Amino acid sequence: MISDDRKVERLIQVAEMYYKQDMNQSDIAKRLGISRPLVSVLLNEARQRGIVTITINHAENAQQLLREQLEKRFGLAEAVLVEDQKNAESTDDLLARRAYNYCFESCQGLNVGIGWGSIMGRMADFVETTEHKPETRGTVFPMIGGIGASYRGYHPNEIARILSMHTGLKADYLYQPAFFDSEEDLKLAMRMESFQDFRKHWDAMDIALVSVSNASSYPDLGVAYRFGGNLGREGAVGRILAYYYDLSGHLMVPKVDNVMQIPMEKLKNAKKTIGVCSALSQPGSILGALAMGIIDAMILPVSLAKQLV
Repeated sequence: MISDDRKVERLIQVAEMYYKQDMNQSDIAKRLGISRPLVSVLLNEARQRGIVTITINHAENAQQLLREQLEKRFGLAEAVLVEDQKNAESTDDLLARRAYNYCFESCQGLNVGIGWGSIMGRMADFVETTEHKPETRGTVFPMIGGIGASYRGYHPNEIARILSMHTGLKADYLYQPAFFDSEEDLKLAMRMESFQDFRKHWDAMDIALVSVSNASSYPDLGVAYRFGGNLGREGAVGRILAYYYDLSGHLMVPKVDNVMQIPMEKLKNAKKTIGVCSALSQPGSILGALAMGIIDAMILPVSLAKQLV
Protein backbone atom coordinates (compact mmCIF):
# COMPACT_ATOMS: atom_id res chain seq x y z
CA MET A 1 0.00 0.00 0.00
CA ILE A 2 1.16 3.55 -0.67
CA SER A 3 1.36 5.95 2.27
CA ASP A 4 -1.44 8.39 2.89
CA ASP A 5 0.91 11.29 2.11
CA ARG A 6 1.72 9.78 -1.27
CA LYS A 7 -1.96 9.22 -1.94
CA VAL A 8 -2.77 12.83 -1.08
CA GLU A 9 -0.07 13.94 -3.51
CA ARG A 10 -1.66 11.77 -6.20
CA LEU A 11 -5.11 13.19 -5.45
CA ILE A 12 -3.77 16.74 -5.74
CA GLN A 13 -1.99 15.87 -8.99
CA VAL A 14 -5.12 14.41 -10.57
CA ALA A 15 -7.30 17.29 -9.33
CA GLU A 16 -4.96 19.93 -10.75
CA MET A 17 -4.79 18.18 -14.12
CA TYR A 18 -8.58 17.98 -14.29
CA TYR A 19 -9.66 21.32 -12.82
CA LYS A 20 -6.71 23.63 -13.59
CA GLN A 21 -5.27 22.19 -16.79
CA ASP A 22 -8.68 21.27 -18.27
CA MET A 23 -7.55 17.75 -19.13
CA ASN A 24 -10.26 15.12 -19.55
CA GLN A 25 -10.24 11.88 -17.56
CA SER A 26 -9.02 9.75 -20.48
CA ASP A 27 -5.99 12.01 -21.08
CA ILE A 28 -5.16 11.98 -17.37
CA ALA A 29 -5.34 8.19 -17.34
CA LYS A 30 -2.95 7.96 -20.31
CA ARG A 31 -0.55 10.50 -18.76
CA LEU A 32 -0.40 8.63 -15.42
CA GLY A 33 -0.64 5.10 -16.80
CA ILE A 34 -3.84 4.25 -14.92
CA SER A 35 -7.40 3.40 -15.94
CA ARG A 36 -10.03 6.05 -16.62
CA PRO A 37 -12.41 4.65 -13.94
CA LEU A 38 -9.58 5.01 -11.40
CA VAL A 39 -9.23 8.70 -12.36
CA SER A 40 -12.95 9.16 -11.61
CA VAL A 41 -12.50 7.44 -8.24
CA LEU A 42 -9.55 9.69 -7.37
CA LEU A 43 -11.48 12.85 -8.30
CA ASN A 44 -14.41 11.79 -6.11
CA GLU A 45 -12.06 11.10 -3.22
CA ALA A 46 -10.38 14.48 -3.70
CA ARG A 47 -13.79 16.14 -3.26
CA GLN A 48 -14.65 13.99 -0.25
CA ARG A 49 -11.37 14.85 1.50
CA GLY A 50 -11.82 18.58 0.84
CA ILE A 51 -8.83 18.76 -1.48
CA VAL A 52 -11.25 20.01 -4.12
CA THR A 53 -14.03 22.39 -3.13
CA ILE A 54 -16.66 23.60 -5.57
CA THR A 55 -18.10 27.07 -5.14
CA ILE A 56 -21.33 28.02 -6.88
CA ASN A 57 -21.56 31.69 -7.78
CA HIS A 58 -24.97 32.79 -6.56
CA ALA A 59 -25.42 35.54 -9.13
CA GLU A 60 -28.98 36.71 -9.70
CA ASN A 61 -28.95 35.21 -13.15
CA ALA A 62 -26.77 34.28 -16.09
CA GLN A 63 -26.87 37.86 -17.40
CA GLN A 64 -25.33 39.18 -14.22
CA LEU A 65 -22.46 36.74 -14.59
CA LEU A 66 -22.06 37.78 -18.22
CA ARG A 67 -22.01 41.47 -17.26
CA GLU A 68 -19.40 40.83 -14.60
CA GLN A 69 -17.24 38.91 -17.06
CA LEU A 70 -17.39 41.74 -19.58
CA GLU A 71 -16.63 44.41 -17.02
CA LYS A 72 -13.68 42.51 -15.59
CA ARG A 73 -12.19 41.44 -18.89
CA PHE A 74 -12.41 44.82 -20.63
CA GLY A 75 -12.15 47.19 -17.67
CA LEU A 76 -15.66 48.59 -18.16
CA ALA A 77 -17.39 50.59 -15.48
CA GLU A 78 -20.64 48.99 -16.61
CA ALA A 79 -21.95 46.59 -19.23
CA VAL A 80 -25.64 46.92 -20.11
CA LEU A 81 -27.10 43.84 -21.80
CA VAL A 82 -30.21 43.77 -23.95
CA GLU A 83 -32.11 40.56 -24.71
CA ASP A 84 -32.08 39.60 -28.38
CA GLN A 85 -35.48 40.00 -30.04
CA LYS A 86 -37.05 38.13 -32.96
CA ASN A 87 -34.95 40.05 -35.50
CA ALA A 88 -32.12 42.59 -35.71
CA GLU A 89 -34.45 45.57 -36.23
CA SER A 90 -36.46 44.81 -33.09
CA THR A 91 -33.25 44.28 -31.12
CA ASP A 92 -31.88 47.63 -32.33
CA ASP A 93 -35.11 49.37 -31.32
CA LEU A 94 -34.70 47.96 -27.82
CA LEU A 95 -31.02 48.92 -27.74
CA ALA A 96 -31.95 52.49 -28.70
CA ARG A 97 -34.52 52.73 -25.92
CA ARG A 98 -32.11 51.31 -23.39
CA ALA A 99 -29.40 53.75 -24.51
CA TYR A 100 -31.78 56.68 -24.07
CA ASN A 101 -32.90 55.56 -20.61
CA TYR A 102 -29.35 54.84 -19.51
CA CYS A 103 -27.95 58.14 -20.74
CA PHE A 104 -30.79 60.60 -20.22
CA GLU A 105 -32.95 59.45 -17.30
CA SER A 106 -30.79 61.43 -14.84
CA CYS A 107 -29.12 64.01 -17.05
CA GLN A 108 -30.02 67.26 -15.27
CA GLY A 109 -27.05 69.61 -15.22
CA LEU A 110 -24.98 67.40 -17.54
CA ASN A 111 -23.35 68.23 -20.86
CA VAL A 112 -24.00 65.40 -23.31
CA GLY A 113 -22.30 64.94 -26.66
CA ILE A 114 -23.99 62.71 -29.22
CA GLY A 115 -22.67 60.85 -32.24
CA TRP A 116 -24.45 59.50 -35.28
CA GLY A 117 -25.54 56.18 -36.77
CA SER A 118 -28.57 53.94 -37.06
CA ILE A 119 -28.96 53.48 -33.31
CA MET A 120 -29.00 57.27 -32.83
CA GLY A 121 -31.76 57.57 -35.41
CA ARG A 122 -33.80 54.87 -33.70
CA MET A 123 -33.27 56.61 -30.37
CA ALA A 124 -34.70 59.83 -31.83
CA ASP A 125 -37.69 57.86 -33.13
CA PHE A 126 -38.31 56.48 -29.66
CA VAL A 127 -37.81 59.81 -27.88
CA GLU A 128 -40.54 61.40 -29.98
CA THR A 129 -43.03 59.02 -28.33
CA THR A 130 -42.18 60.30 -24.83
CA GLU A 131 -43.48 63.39 -23.05
CA HIS A 132 -41.85 66.81 -23.34
CA LYS A 133 -39.94 67.90 -20.26
CA PRO A 134 -39.45 71.42 -18.91
CA GLU A 135 -36.15 73.12 -19.53
CA THR A 136 -33.43 72.26 -17.05
CA ARG A 137 -29.71 72.82 -16.67
CA GLY A 138 -27.30 71.07 -19.02
CA THR A 139 -26.80 70.86 -22.78
CA VAL A 140 -26.95 68.31 -25.57
CA PHE A 141 -24.89 68.82 -28.73
CA PRO A 142 -23.35 66.97 -31.70
CA MET A 143 -19.81 65.63 -31.78
CA ILE A 144 -19.73 65.57 -35.58
CA GLY A 145 -21.29 67.45 -38.47
CA GLY A 146 -24.11 66.07 -40.60
CA ILE A 147 -24.37 64.62 -44.08
CA GLY A 148 -27.05 64.80 -46.75
CA ALA A 149 -28.51 61.39 -45.94
CA SER A 150 -32.23 60.68 -45.93
CA TYR A 151 -31.88 58.79 -42.65
CA ARG A 152 -32.08 61.01 -39.55
CA GLY A 153 -29.39 58.99 -37.77
CA TYR A 154 -26.82 61.00 -39.72
CA HIS A 155 -28.30 64.40 -38.83
CA PRO A 156 -26.87 65.04 -35.33
CA ASN A 157 -28.45 68.50 -35.09
CA GLU A 158 -31.89 66.96 -35.59
CA ILE A 159 -31.18 64.35 -32.93
CA ALA A 160 -29.99 67.06 -30.53
CA ARG A 161 -33.19 69.05 -31.17
CA ILE A 162 -35.43 66.09 -30.40
CA LEU A 163 -33.47 65.14 -27.29
CA SER A 164 -33.62 68.72 -26.06
CA MET A 165 -37.41 68.81 -26.27
CA HIS A 166 -37.85 65.55 -24.38
CA THR A 167 -35.06 65.80 -21.79
CA GLY A 168 -35.17 69.49 -20.94
CA LEU A 169 -31.51 69.93 -21.83
CA LYS A 170 -30.66 72.97 -23.92
CA ALA A 171 -29.60 72.08 -27.46
CA ASP A 172 -26.63 73.64 -29.17
CA TYR A 173 -26.05 72.98 -32.85
CA LEU A 174 -23.02 72.41 -35.03
CA TYR A 175 -23.89 74.23 -38.25
CA GLN A 176 -21.22 72.50 -40.30
CA PRO A 177 -21.09 69.48 -42.62
CA ALA A 178 -19.20 66.40 -41.53
CA PHE A 179 -17.06 66.33 -44.68
CA PHE A 180 -15.37 69.26 -46.39
CA ASP A 181 -14.00 69.36 -49.91
CA SER A 182 -10.46 69.79 -48.62
CA GLU A 183 -8.38 70.12 -45.48
CA GLU A 184 -8.02 73.84 -46.20
CA ASP A 185 -11.80 74.31 -46.20
CA LEU A 186 -12.06 72.49 -42.88
CA LYS A 187 -9.39 74.68 -41.32
CA LEU A 188 -11.19 77.82 -42.49
CA ALA A 189 -14.45 76.61 -40.94
CA MET A 190 -12.71 75.79 -37.67
CA ARG A 191 -11.41 79.37 -37.44
CA MET A 192 -14.92 80.81 -37.59
CA GLU A 193 -16.08 82.50 -34.40
CA SER A 194 -19.31 80.49 -34.32
CA PHE A 195 -17.36 77.25 -34.30
CA GLN A 196 -14.94 78.52 -31.66
CA ASP A 197 -17.93 79.18 -29.39
CA PHE A 198 -19.42 75.76 -30.12
CA ARG A 199 -16.28 73.70 -29.58
CA LYS A 200 -16.21 74.77 -25.92
CA HIS A 201 -18.86 72.09 -25.36
CA TRP A 202 -16.33 69.45 -26.37
CA ASP A 203 -14.02 70.65 -23.60
CA ALA A 204 -16.67 70.33 -20.85
CA MET A 205 -18.36 67.08 -21.81
CA ASP A 206 -19.79 64.92 -19.03
CA ILE A 207 -21.17 62.17 -21.25
CA ALA A 208 -20.34 61.11 -24.79
CA LEU A 209 -22.83 58.77 -26.49
CA VAL A 210 -21.48 57.03 -29.59
CA SER A 211 -22.45 54.17 -31.89
CA VAL A 212 -19.92 51.39 -32.37
CA SER A 213 -20.26 50.47 -36.04
CA ASN A 214 -18.71 48.04 -38.48
CA ALA A 215 -16.03 49.52 -40.69
CA SER A 216 -18.20 49.43 -43.82
CA SER A 217 -21.51 50.15 -42.13
CA TYR A 218 -22.44 53.22 -44.20
CA PRO A 219 -21.61 53.41 -47.93
CA ASP A 220 -21.04 57.16 -48.32
CA LEU A 221 -18.74 58.46 -45.60
CA GLY A 222 -16.02 59.77 -47.89
CA VAL A 223 -13.86 56.69 -47.34
CA ALA A 224 -12.32 56.55 -50.82
CA TYR A 225 -11.34 60.23 -50.75
CA ARG A 226 -10.08 60.21 -47.18
CA PHE A 227 -8.16 56.94 -47.17
CA GLY A 228 -7.55 56.27 -50.86
CA GLY A 229 -7.82 52.50 -50.53
CA ASN A 230 -9.66 49.52 -49.10
CA LEU A 231 -9.92 49.92 -45.35
CA GLY A 232 -10.68 46.22 -44.95
CA ARG A 233 -7.37 45.23 -46.52
CA GLU A 234 -5.65 47.71 -44.23
CA GLY A 235 -7.15 46.02 -41.17
CA ALA A 236 -10.04 48.33 -40.27
CA VAL A 237 -12.71 46.52 -38.27
CA GLY A 238 -14.91 49.31 -36.91
CA ARG A 239 -15.87 52.96 -36.75
CA ILE A 240 -16.78 55.47 -34.06
CA LEU A 241 -18.00 58.79 -35.53
CA ALA A 242 -15.74 59.03 -38.62
CA TYR A 243 -12.75 57.42 -36.90
CA TYR A 244 -11.80 53.98 -38.23
CA TYR A 245 -9.72 51.57 -36.17
CA ASP A 246 -8.21 48.09 -36.32
CA LEU A 247 -8.61 45.13 -33.98
CA SER A 248 -5.90 46.48 -31.67
CA GLY A 249 -7.69 49.81 -31.31
CA HIS A 250 -5.18 51.75 -33.44
CA LEU A 251 -6.70 54.54 -35.51
CA MET A 252 -6.40 54.34 -39.27
CA VAL A 253 -4.55 57.45 -40.45
CA PRO A 254 -6.39 59.23 -43.31
CA LYS A 255 -4.55 60.63 -46.29
CA VAL A 256 -6.92 63.61 -46.20
CA ASP A 257 -8.16 64.93 -42.85
CA ASN A 258 -11.31 66.79 -43.86
CA VAL A 259 -13.82 65.77 -41.16
CA MET A 260 -15.56 68.13 -38.76
CA GLN A 261 -15.69 65.99 -35.62
CA ILE A 262 -14.56 66.08 -32.02
CA PRO A 263 -10.80 65.43 -31.70
CA MET A 264 -10.07 61.97 -30.32
CA GLU A 265 -8.16 63.36 -27.34
CA LYS A 266 -11.22 65.37 -26.29
CA LEU A 267 -13.44 62.30 -26.66
CA LYS A 268 -11.04 60.42 -24.39
CA ASN A 269 -11.32 63.23 -21.83
CA ALA A 270 -15.10 62.88 -21.48
CA LYS A 271 -16.06 61.92 -17.96
CA LYS A 272 -18.05 58.97 -19.33
CA THR A 273 -18.16 57.57 -22.84
CA ILE A 274 -21.03 55.20 -23.62
CA GLY A 275 -20.79 52.91 -26.63
CA VAL A 276 -23.92 51.38 -28.17
CA CYS A 277 -23.62 48.35 -30.43
CA SER A 278 -26.16 47.32 -33.05
CA ALA A 279 -27.40 43.76 -33.35
CA LEU A 280 -25.55 43.71 -36.69
CA SER A 281 -22.22 44.74 -35.15
CA GLN A 282 -19.37 42.31 -35.70
CA PRO A 283 -17.42 41.14 -32.62
CA GLY A 284 -14.25 42.58 -34.14
CA SER A 285 -15.69 46.09 -34.29
CA ILE A 286 -16.54 45.90 -30.58
CA LEU A 287 -13.19 44.40 -29.58
CA GLY A 288 -11.34 47.12 -31.49
CA ALA A 289 -13.44 49.84 -29.87
CA LEU A 290 -12.77 48.42 -26.41
CA ALA A 291 -9.05 48.20 -27.19
CA MET A 292 -9.01 51.96 -27.88
CA GLY A 293 -9.52 52.54 -24.15
CA ILE A 294 -12.16 55.25 -24.51
CA ILE A 295 -15.34 53.27 -23.72
CA ASP A 296 -16.49 53.36 -20.07
CA ALA A 297 -19.90 51.72 -20.51
CA MET A 298 -21.10 49.44 -23.28
CA ILE A 299 -24.70 48.67 -24.30
CA LEU A 300 -25.00 45.54 -26.44
CA PRO A 301 -27.13 42.48 -27.20
CA VAL A 302 -26.70 39.37 -25.07
CA SER A 303 -25.66 37.29 -28.11
CA LEU A 304 -22.75 39.63 -28.88
CA ALA A 305 -21.71 39.72 -25.23
CA LYS A 306 -21.47 35.92 -25.21
CA GLN A 307 -19.21 36.00 -28.26
CA LEU A 308 -16.90 38.54 -26.64
CA VAL A 309 -16.31 36.48 -23.49
